This record gives sequence, structure tokens and C-alpha cells, in this order.
Amino acid sequence: MVRSLLHRLALTLGAVLLLSACASDPVRVEVPVTQRAAPPAELVAPIQPPGPIFSAPSAASLACVDASGKDSLVSYVEALRQRVAAWEAWAAP
Repeated sequence: MVRSLLHRLALTLGAVLLLSACASDPVRVEVPVTQRAAPPAELVAPIQPPGPIFSAPSAASLACVDASGKDSLVSYVEALRQRVAAWEAWAAP
């Protein structure tokens, strides 16, 4: 008898709690969402690759790169390094 009464009381209490939870207004929780920043146009502009750098092996070239090819390769690598530095500077907090 006592066990049945406790069981019935627990069920009634559970039903009341369930109904009160369903009757209340839902809680709205706003969470900030980070937005992706758009990089500047100069960072996404393509870097023009140099023209022909390598040449046929000859006495005037070292490792198949002549003087004009060397200058063009060095300037291309420097442009790439500058672009990486610009990206790092832009992305730093």
C-alpha cells in the first residue's frame, strides 16, 4: 500500500514537472558566430609567373639558368616572399 502510494506520487510529480516544462516559453540562447573576414584584393590577386627561366645547358649558364633567367627567378621568389609576409601581417591579431 505504501509502495503503491509512493509510486503514484512519483508518477504524479513527474507528470506535473513534465507539463510545467512543456508549458513554459523556450529559452532563447544567442551564441556569437565568428564571421570570416574577406582579405584585401591585393592579397588574392594572382602573381604573374616569370617567362622562360631555364635554358639549354651551355657554358654561359649555370644549372641551366642564364643571367636573365636568374634575375627573373629571384624577382619571382621575392614577390612570393612578400606576398607571404603580407598575408601573415594581415592575419595577425
